[in-house]
Amino acid sequence: MSLTSPSADPLVRSPADGVEPAWFDRFYTNLHLGSEGPLVLIGAGVYPAERLVDGYAVAVTKSEQINARFSGTVTGARLPSEVGPLSWETVEPLRQWRVRLADNPSGIACDLLWTARTPVWGCDLVTLDDGHGAVSSFDHAFQSGYHRGWVEIDGSRMVVEGWTGQRDRSRGRRPATARQGLHLWVQAQFTHESIAFMLDLDRAGQATLLDGAVLGTDGTLDRIVAVDHDLTFDEHLEAGPGRLGLRTSGGRHLMLAVDPTVNRGGFLAGAGYGGFHGRPHGPAHLEHDRWDLSDPDKVPRALSYPLADRLSAFTRVEPGNDEAGAGVFEFAHTRSPAYRYRPGRAAR
Repeated sequence: MSLTSPSADPLVRSPADGVEPAWFDRFYTNLHLGSEGPLVLIGAGVYPAERLVDGYAVAVTKSEQINARFSGTVTGARLPSEVGPLSWETVEPLRQWRVRLADNPSGIACDLLWTARTPVWGCDLVTLDDGHGAVSSFDHAFQSGYHRGWVEIDGSRMVVEGWTGQRDRSRGRRPATARQGLHLWVQAQFTHESIAFMLDLDRAGQATLLDGAVLGTDGTLDRIVAVDHDLTFDEHLEAGPGRLGLRTSGGRHLMLAVDPTVNRGGFLAGAGYGGFHGRPHGPAHLEHDRWDLSDPDKVPRALSYPLADRLSAFTRVEPGNDEAGAGVFEFAHTRSPAYRYRPGRAAR
């Protein structure tokens, strides 16, 4: 069932017979006010075959990345909608979600109500090959909204009203590695639209995935059909300023300038990507840590997993329609010496 269906929006609660190992159902949301920070990332997933549930919260300030990871085993007949201090609720499918993080040793806490501001975009079924003949697939959808409520970092509580949040849903199986060269997940927020897409390049520099759209606050969806990319990465695989030229099925031609250097952090290794998720850690596991973002070892090449969700400044350049915005620029440049990024074009 497509994740754009209201009935499929909540995370599954009833373990189904025959669910294969490593099948997951996950949500993610981010939270920011412009590009100045802080950035908060929250997510959770259930794994029916393993009878596990886990989640995370990450807060990125100018100097630190604070990480909290939670895991638990399922003992009852239903999969829970909570793990440790983290809980989630689908208030109205495809319209409102609530996420709460109770007091815990990490110093991050929140009570947030997310309300959609654009329609949901359902990606085509994503099929990945792990390079060894194993093929798996998963559903993916994303949607832009606003948060209200509060978030607390180290005892300092901020009232949240109108902070932007991109919600992401995924369900299925995916291999630990898809032999990618570059992965991008771009979520650029502007006053009346969210420019949202995924782009994957293989190690030969060819596009293996391009899926997304311009999501309008007026309810419109305009599929992105081609991307020109001119990005920069340093020797540590950190992203620098770059440009993305987009063409839509509705005939728009626009350029996105992205500057991911206005902030640091957003490293998803701290959220548990690349090894923590979907693995047993005991019945009620909580761990947390803090990363000094001035530490020279806190770079994608040196971390256990190179994926980063970077709070970034965006500028949309379009004849008569330029606008400054902000959002999350997710990137992962493989550490394999078989690939080095080259500018180019990805057509769908």
